[in-house]
Amino acid sequence: MRTLVLLPLALAACQQQPAETAATTNNTAAPAGYSAVQQRTLDLPEEQRRAVFLRAIRDGDAPCQGVTEAPRQPDQDGNPVFAAICTDGPVYAIALDRNGVAQVTRVSGERRG
Repeated sequence: MRTLVLLPLALAACQQQPAETAATTNNTAAPAGYSAVQQRTLDLPEEQRRAVFLRAIRDGDAPCQGVTEAPRQPDQDGNPVFAAICTDGPVYAIALDRNGVAQVTRVSGERRG
């Protein structure tokens, strides 16, 4: 299993929210179960979250041409989990720990469904 760090730069590279939306978002506390970095990743628009997951997969030198879908999966040990489905077939489980570390595990060589 490869463990990768989701650098704050990956999140910072995402577009900033308009001031009005950011103010509204900042007034909402993260649920007790999630850290701020986990919540920030969960709050990303789908396209940006897929880009962050693609970066995590590629940083581990795993094959993936692009992430077409990243459906949410049941949490594992209190950490949010996603299934990153690559355009070229591989499927990865990505679990985000409280410190922003992504555990990337290849679960299938081919897309199912």
